[in-house]
Amino acid sequence: MVRGFLIVILGSLCLASQNVLLRVIFSESSILGQFEWGGLIPATAANSLLILQMRSLLILPAMALLAFRLYPATGEVLDQLRQKENRPLLGYALAGSSLLFVALVLLFTAIASIPAGVATVLFFIHPAFTGLLSWKVFGSRPSVLRGIVTVGVLVGSVLVVPQIGSPTGNVPLGVSAALGASIAYSLQGILAQLCFGQIHPVPYTLVNFGVMALLSTLFLPLVNFQVPAGVWPWLWGISIAAAVLTLLGQLFYNIGIHMVRAASMAIVAVSNPVFTVVIAWILLQESLQSRQLAGVVLVVVSIIALGWDRQQSVEDQGS
Repeated sequence: MVRGFLIVILGSLCLASQNVLLRVIFSESSILGQFEWGGLIPATAANSLLILQMRSLLILPAMALLAFRLYPATGEVLDQLRQKENRPLLGYALAGSSLLFVALVLLFTAIASIPAGVATVLFFIHPAFTGLLSWKVFGSRPSVLRGIVTVGVLVGSVLVVPQIGSPTGNVPLGVSAALGASIAYSLQGILAQLCFGQIHPVPYTLVNFGVMALLSTLFLPLVNFQVPAGVWPWLWGISIAAAVLTLLGQLFYNIGIHMVRAASMAIVAVSNPVFTVVIAWILLQESLQSRQLAGVVLVVVSIIALGWDRQQSVEDQGS
């Protein structure tokens, strides 16, 4: 179990590192407190879409190769999804993938607009939204503890929000984008739950990346992205590094979750925003006010409690 937990934490470190790399693209930062670098392109939604497209195009072929190795029946599953009787299931998968695309565009916009740690913490309140949606969709009535914890998550997220007019970036855009990303991710999570009973997570993930690559490529010509000519090599270099970190993170995560108890996953779920805050603090010198740190702690503790309560409910139903 310890090995599995460490593997999942390593995966979370990879994903947190790519969040910080994304922040560098959009915001000039003090790298390790030694020199100023970054802010390669303006922090706009159009440029966020561009970065998502570049990353998706890099990850998709690698994910396709990995999918058939990790789950040899991937081709059969994709063929079955095209059958007429499976069109509703295909619709759920495509809708979920489209919502994931929306969530990532908004998350990238949030990280571009406000400190990476703040944006990530706000995004990771999605378990609270998912719990409320599960009540509506699956009839999973929340317990009293879950209701209290959900309030804790929301209060913590309010404390994390930077003050309007602070020099940290476009606060209204960043906060709105982070919360929108959290809601979109919660909706896609509900659709994913509907699909996982009939689709293995590996081919489902391949569908995710395929849809994201397609949608980002289709929408990109419709927006006005701005990239100076000399910046392209840097963008591709950072995108390649972020794609590698994303793939490693997902791989470590998928391996690790099979080796740890479900009760431990609540802690793992909040490790990404915590690591993002820490890495951004060390690498980019991004700091949080005491109020924001209190909000981070409240969100982290609340999400852990939320995961523990959900696991207890599953165990009670199984007994």
